Amino acid sequence: MPLVAKQRVHFGSFELDVHAGELFKHGLKLRLQGHPIQVLAMLLERPGELITREEIQQKLWPSESETFVDFEHGLNTAVRKLRQALGDEAETPQYIETLPRRGYRFVGAVVGNEVSSTSDLIPDSKSGFTRNAVHPEAAVQAQLGPADASSRKKLWHRSSIVLALLGIGFGAAIWMSRNKFGRPAPLQIIATKQITFNGMVGYGTSTVENYRSIQTDGRRVYFTTATLANPLRSVAVNGGEETTIPTSFKEPVILHLSPSGEYLLVRNVVGESGSPEAQLWLVASNGGAARRLGKIEAQDAAFAPDSKTITFAKGHGLFLSDMQGTEAVKLTELKGRPFWLRWSPNGQRLRFSVQEDKTLKSTIWELGPDQELRRLFADWEKGQEVCCGLWTADGRYFLFSSASQYWYVAEPVAQGSKPAMLTSGGPWITAAAADPLASQLFVTMTSPKSHVLAWDVKNDRTAVLYPQLHPSRLVYSLDGERVAYTKRVDRGYELWLARADGTDRRLISTARNFVTMTFSRDGKKIAFTSRQPDKPWKTYWGEIEGGEWHEIPGPPENKADPNWSLDGQTILFGQPPAYMADLEERHLYTFDLGTAKTTRLEGTAGLFSPRWSPDGRYVIAMHADSKGMSVWGDKQSGWNPLFRHDVDNPFWSSDSEWVYFNGFYDAKLRRVRVRDGRLEEVLPIPLSDDSRGCFGNGFTPDGKVLLSCFDPRRNVYAMDLK
Repeated sequence: MPLVAKQRVHFGSFELDVHAGELFKHGLKLRLQGHPIQVLAMLLERPGELITREEIQQKLWPSESETFVDFEHGLNTAVRKLRQALGDEAETPQYIETLPRRGYRFVGAVVGNEVSSTSDLIPDSKSGFTRNAVHPEAAVQAQLGPADASSRKKLWHRSSIVLALLGIGFGAAIWMSRNKFGRPAPLQIIATKQITFNGMVGYGTSTVENYRSIQTDGRRVYFTTATLANPLRSVAVNGGEETTIPTSFKEPVILHLSPSGEYLLVRNVVGESGSPEAQLWLVASNGGAARRLGKIEAQDAAFAPDSKTITFAKGHGLFLSDMQGTEAVKLTELKGRPFWLRWSPNGQRLRFSVQEDKTLKSTIWELGPDQELRRLFADWEKGQEVCCGLWTADGRYFLFSSASQYWYVAEPVAQGSKPAMLTSGGPWITAAAADPLASQLFVTMTSPKSHVLAWDVKNDRTAVLYPQLHPSRLVYSLDGERVAYTKRVDRGYELWLARADGTDRRLISTARNFVTMTFSRDGKKIAFTSRQPDKPWKTYWGEIEGGEWHEIPGPPENKADPNWSLDGQTILFGQPPAYMADLEERHLYTFDLGTAKTTRLEGTAGLFSPRWSPDGRYVIAMHADSKGMSVWGDKQSGWNPLFRHDVDNPFWSSDSEWVYFNGFYDAKLRRVRVRDGRLEEVLPIPLSDDSRGCFGNGFTPDGKVLLSCFDPRRNVYAMDLK
């Protein structure tokens, strides 16, 4: 009896209700009907056999009024929609194979109505899914009990067994091969191919998830783009047209892809109040339904190899949960924020990065079957700022990022292992994912460029400033006689001082990052914020004519956004936003140059990025969630909310009447009048031919808006490994 006669047919995570003409994925009905469903039913009626185009035409397009062109177009459209729903590829079919000019064949594993749910299936590397004698979800569900010490130990023990079972055959083969043939040969890149060309892969904003991950199931590569419309996308591993995955997120962050290739773990770029923790969502990789992962809010998460167990990082803790996000159990507690969680292919080890709260230093750690935490590369001379590790598909190599390049080490990673560089020089690599089906690595690469424009808002015209200096950000002294600017160099930035005509240039400092610099009102002093590798954000001040640079002492540990008082004897500053440094609560501070004393300002909890008005009468500061500003005035009591709107990088007009700011999610410049909160849109920020993004950060002496522009041109590349 044909399987289709059983009315309900299961394959992979899908279930076809033939009678109702409905297709479900993990119990969620997909938006598919008509000819695509009918074609699928015909294929499932005789799985593994050729269904000719003539058979399909006779059954689904029998009318004599139908032309050959109608049939060809209709069938091709139906198969295309069906493949989109199944997340299948014509070149590497998991379910539907095309036999050119002949017809189609269903090549996936099919189970009839004796299987009540796809939860009885586990991934199979060749055919998609097979029957599971030892049900992993049952074992995992048994683990998710009360979060006391004994249950956590029991959970870890059982989950280790389950995950080890999933990869025991594969892992054993690897170890037998290693014992027989010795250590793996050096890993090499033998070919590179660009597979996306939009130049917008990933985002410019950093969070605790330092690099925007890309993911692949060996058939498609999944990534995000810095666009307002349909930022979540995928492309075939060989390149071609990009496919959009609809979501309601403004800036979705891909955290991980289930090993079965069915679900993307996604969160928004930041949560409420600017927190790096946000809601987690399961988004169907084929563009189907999305659902929230219980009530979990976390900074990162990843699937275990069974595609059913989810590990997530919240605060300083690591937790284990199921596909419903219920009854999460803590695995361990760290001294920093864990992120970029990755399981070994055999499920024996969990490795992850940890970012220290104050210094932002990142290290890689491992949690093994013995439940012991172990730091990797602690003795490696270059291992003081590493992150974002991943295994090659065969488990023989572990790759990770350091200084915008990727390194590798052969498994097992022993104490004192010396990594070797896989990529070197040239473009920066900002994310990587290993192909589970081939010896291939997918990476996002960028060759960042930047420049500064003077924008004449009245005439909407721009001109490049100081092209010979190659500035990435620039500020003028109030008298217009001098400029301070940052310049991108290999692995960081330099801060320079020069006269307004570009002469008398002097290097001030070199750092991993600079965010702000500002002249005192008399133009004789300068203050700036920078960060060295493995160090907190620090703020310095000094005389521009030379001498010692003075660090503003803590607390707080992280300091940013210095502002000068009218007399040049006080520096007002704040603390970095949540995505730059983990702080429980932000405040504003003043530093007195005469007494060398730092004072926290009362009533400033939850405020950062302060800006003192040119006339000294007002101070504005951003709210912690970057969705508004508050104002303090010399003739009012306390701080008062000024407006609610997405806001980034505010700066004052020269007359102290208006505060200009950039939209956080759009490329528009706006301004707000301080005395009454009147909000106005100025203009969309212009882009030059060699810019992909610009933001305003001040004015030139003649009243033009200073635009800092960048052109990261981030794209996805495929690297063949040997």
